[in-house]
Amino acid sequence: MKIKSLLFALFIVHLSITSLSAQKKEFKVVGYYTPSMPPEKLPMDLLTHINYSFAIPAKTGDTLLPIGQPENLKSLVKIAHQHKKSVFISIGGWGIGDEGGDDTRFHKMAERVEGRHTFVCNVMQFVRTYQVDGVDLDWEYPDENSPSADHYVSLVSELADSLHRKGKKLTAAVISYGAKGGGVKKEAFDKMDWLNLMAYDADYGPDYVVAHSPYSLAVKSLDYWIKERGLPAHKAVLGLPFYAKKGMGNYGPGYSDLIKDGASSYDDYWKGSFYNGTITIENKTKLAKQRGCGGVMIWEIVLDTTDETSLLKAIQRSK
Repeated sequence: MKIKSLLFALFIVHLSITSLSAQKKEFKVVGYYTPSMPPEKLPMDLLTHINYSFAIPAKTGDTLLPIGQPENLKSLVKIAHQHKKSVFISIGGWGIGDEGGDDTRFHKMAERVEGRHTFVCNVMQFVRTYQVDGVDLDWEYPDENSPSADHYVSLVSELADSLHRKGKKLTAAVISYGAKGGGVKKEAFDKMDWLNLMAYDADYGPDYVVAHSPYSLAVKSLDYWIKERGLPAHKAVLGLPFYAKKGMGNYGPGYSDLIKDGASSYDDYWKGSFYNGTITIENKTKLAKQRGCGGVMIWEIVLDTTDETSLLKAIQRSK
């Protein structure tokens, strides 16, 4: 009996180690998706997770507005699950419904216990209705050294507990580095399954045109979250842009439009627009692998090409 018990215990340990090893080895490719392309045209073989963007909080913040194109989301979930891929609902975003970056709706909800609870209940109803696999919280941004940072922790704790009890996951989109990242306190890290680091849009400041997402920003973003803030590397998912910018906040074309216009897939600049070509995307993906990150994230997947210039294919080559 003792030998059998010992063998059984060793078997359980082996299963635990195998399970942990499998989790650590997964390199996620998380793609944000806006429903401007039919779900059946998405390259499911090149993705692990799709973040449907966006569900928008009502002005009170504690409930979600009816989602646009609900049949599109239902179709996406069905197709993704057939391919054994996961779909998350992304809540919020920069253009949350008021002026860009106005996060008043989140503040109104999170500052009250009742507001947070109502929000969590509403989100869980959404998760059940559409059978999504998780939630991506895109609050841009709780403020450093302010009550909203503590409110964020309380919100994340209640939402994560509710999702995890149902076998669902919780992630968040966060700024690449700096003071706005400080609003996401370390106490929230343990509750999150991972953070999507938006390592792009860093083109503000000087009165001259600068690249918005060079390789150096990826390094800086990972250093900030992992080294300075203490985020476990496997919970860091490095963001990659599939769009161009023309400096000082001016958005340029999507990657596919650049290629159609004659831009090279190997370069990062075309006619005043800065973007990430295949070489930079490959190098950033390798960096994420070398740093032990959980994967890479894309804003947004519908902007990619479908031939050999594809940035998703460049990620696949470098995983």
